[in-house]
Amino acid sequence: MLHIQELLGGATESRCAGRIVERLTVTSDEATKRRLRRTTDGGTDVAVDLPRGSFLAHGAVLHEDAARIIVIERTPERALVIRFDPAAPAAALLRSALLIGHAFGNQHTPLEIRDDAVVVPLTTSESVARTTVDMLSLDTVEVSIEEARVACATPLTAGHGHGSPADPAGPHVHE
Repeated sequence: MLHIQELLGGATESRCAGRIVERLTVTSDEATKRRLRRTTDGGTDVAVDLPRGSFLAHGAVLHEDAARIIVIERTPERALVIRFDPAAPAAALLRSALLIGHAFGNQHTPLEIRDDAVVVPLTTSESVARTTVDMLSLDTVEVSIEEARVACATPLTAGHGHGSPADPAGPHVHE
């Protein structure tokens, strides 16, 4: 068993080039766990025991030796993908984005903002997630269900910005 106690950087760093890559797959929910036991796609038994506040980003290097690296790979998850019509007026797009954020925020559902879309991991049924958007009667968006890698770089946040002593501004939306 390989015991991991720190993250060693990213797989795209030049020092990692040319090595065999073993992948340790994790979901977006598991990425914030500091302890995890799993087997890589190459058969290596790995026990992760990281400091509090660590995040298993897509591409994070857990282990390296002369021949290989062990890298975090985010698994695709079913998600509601809401794409915005780029031809819509800016005011209509802003209204749509705010209504979507408010609707999912009230459900304490995490979301991720991408270039032209909002990605909402399905934490409930597909029908409930679609209904949340349909009830807003927006003509500036298109909704689909897709397999998507989410929270690849930063943890997802959800809910209201209540703040905490550690972060008085409250949760942030991550791009």
